[in-house]
Amino acid sequence: MQKEFRFEPELIRLAELVRLRGAELFVVGGRVRNSLLSLPLSDTDITSALRPESVQELCAEAGLKTVPKGIAYGMVEIHTGHKKYEHTTFRSDTYAAGGAHRPESVAFSDSPYTDAFRRDFTVNALYASVLTGDIIDPTGGLDDLEARLIRTTTGDPELILRDDGLRIMRLCRFAAELGFDIEPGTFEAAKKCAPLLADISAERVRDELVKILMADTKYGLPAEESVLRGLRLLDATGALDVILPELAECRGVEQSPKFHKYPVLEHIFHTTAMSKPELDLRLACLLHDAAKPVMLERNGNMHGHDAEGELIAREVLKRLRFDNAAVEESAWLVRHHMFDLDGRAKDSTLKRRFARWGRARTLALADIRDADFRGSVGEYIEVRSSQRWRSVFAGMEAAHTPFSESELACTGQDIMEWLQLPPSPEIGRIKAALLAHCAVRPQDNDPARLRRLAQDAAGRRER
Repeated sequence: MQKEFRFEPELIRLAELVRLRGAELFVVGGRVRNSLLSLPLSDTDITSALRPESVQELCAEAGLKTVPKGIAYGMVEIHTGHKKYEHTTFRSDTYAAGGAHRPESVAFSDSPYTDAFRRDFTVNALYASVLTGDIIDPTGGLDDLEARLIRTTTGDPELILRDDGLRIMRLCRFAAELGFDIEPGTFEAAKKCAPLLADISAERVRDELVKILMADTKYGLPAEESVLRGLRLLDATGALDVILPELAECRGVEQSPKFHKYPVLEHIFHTTAMSKPELDLRLACLLHDAAKPVMLERNGNMHGHDAEGELIAREVLKRLRFDNAAVEESAWLVRHHMFDLDGRAKDSTLKRRFARWGRARTLALADIRDADFRGSVGEYIEVRSSQRWRSVFAGMEAAHTPFSESELACTGQDIMEWLQLPPSPEIGRIKAALLAHCAVRPQDNDPARLRRLAQDAAGRRER
């Protein structure tokens, strides 16, 4: 596999400075791999035999800014122009027992042939000389690129996976993003080492999970070949049991064949892959049926799994340290994904709900309905209820329907003046009533009409 590398002037200048210190600068990892595969380039990681102090010295002499990101581990971030490069000195690592990532000790080296065997997978252990373009391949990564195979850099895969339990999720993620197979020995080692994921911080697990959920956006593979593949690999390696035990409980739980082609877990995977590539939506799809086993055991059926599912979704997403906005939006979608399942709600009911929910949530709920139905049959189909929702929504937009109290042609202060009322919860109740009214009759959203409606609402409450 041949490739002519073309490096940017900033990097070439840096390589020339390194050469003046008697060393050779290499680009390593994802940028080399992606260049060889003609994929979009990832961040540029660079490496050489220079110790971090020497890197800082040469950059200072050249007027380049450096940021010590991990001097003890040989890591220095170099700023040159508008570019940033992370330089790591060749090294070998020693890890303590357990799956946590931080090395117990580090020994700097003068050779990429030593450095390569501390890295995770052969396709990420390729080195390209910045000045010559020559490739150094200590672990057989070029052959694995040709074979489209993910393999650990050492003969014993467990050695690599034990050093950092997160590498099990990275294994699944690279297979999903690149469409590669996993070498059998590496796969078996991943199954054996999966419990080590319990040692990994929630934030690191979260970040890898997000990359798997969005795998189709990385290099453009269809979601069924990337997202679905990644989720199935999490399950097959046993990683799912450690990071998302709530979903592992869904494994093998059968559903009515009248409505579902797959058991619960496989349905969840298909639903997630068939949803739009938006993170909140995919998180909601991943968790939307997580409560089905709980409800089945509790009640003998799955009714109420949406309400119970909201609680599970909140617990899972908070445990994985997702931000509050992601927790709220995803859990809300889980809670409401069964709304109007049979498509029989009246237009007036839909309009009031949509106005109360707002534009974004209304459309997101239509999206999860599409994904849920498609994930039930395993193919892209037109979903009648969501089609109808979108039609009603479009009509509301065309009629300039207010979708929030802030879009009403009056404020809380107006209502207080009209009704001679002090600030109180009553003002909020009246505004909510006005919004519900205008959802169905948007032509009434003018100050004069709203004033009469507010007076009527206040009068009814007094009676």
